[in-house]
Amino acid sequence: MKRVIAIIIVLYTFFPLSAQQKLPPIEKLVYTGYYNWGIIWIRAGLVEFTMGKSEKYPEAVLLNAVGYSLPSWDWVFKLRDTLTSEFHPDTFLPYEFSRKAHEGNYHKTFDYSFDYTNQKAYGVINKIGKYIRQDTIELLPETYDMLSVAWMARGLDFDKLKPKDTLPIKILIDSKIYNLYIRYLGVEKIKVGKKKWDSYVFSPLLVEGDVFKGGENMKIWVSKDENRVPLMVEAKILVGSVKGILDLSESKFGD
Repeated sequence: MKRVIAIIIVLYTFFPLSAQQKLPPIEKLVYTGYYNWGIIWIRAGLVEFTMGKSEKYPEAVLLNAVGYSLPSWDWVFKLRDTLTSEFHPDTFLPYEFSRKAHEGNYHKTFDYSFDYTNQKAYGVINKIGKYIRQDTIELLPETYDMLSVAWMARGLDFDKLKPKDTLPIKILIDSKIYNLYIRYLGVEKIKVGKKKWDSYVFSPLLVEGDVFKGGENMKIWVSKDENRVPLMVEAKILVGSVKGILDLSESKFGD
């Protein structure tokens, strides 16, 4: 289940920070990843988010995301991905971001630091066993990383949106800043665990690559309550489809 962590992390959008609300803290979110093979959904991986305080930046928070395939799935495709972001809790702009991707025979790390005085991001990219290179990326206003953007979006005022509204987003992904958007689809009720949840539903514009087809081939469900927790994500990929569902028994959020 290649890059299952990316499927769950690419969750949200950008909106003016004046729309932000103060939300209860999240300590841990755990998702089970499934791969669709014909009419059967196969449990294939897990993704776990944990949040704490940054030791390097006193005013920052530290958010980790770890995604991995289950041992029973490793013989098909072994995945071990780790993402880390240290960002300001009010602006959600990152100080540092790291992605360590181990996907089958693909082993590559990306480490970025953000210099807002000079409006640049400095990256070190290591394709393990082949090369190490350095990149300098010109920052655009309000550019987020793959993790900080998801936490920023938890506080958006979704009720001000109308179905089919689109909202812009800028994300730094693998040495390139993408101008994307997400389309708001409305409110739906879904069952996660033993509970039925009212949820906001979105469809983000995906970057075409070796996993996604590109276009609006993903849907995301976010709880319509004070916690604004991503409950489920489902996406079409080049072969089949995948989904991630929140494991309520393993997650800790709210008061």
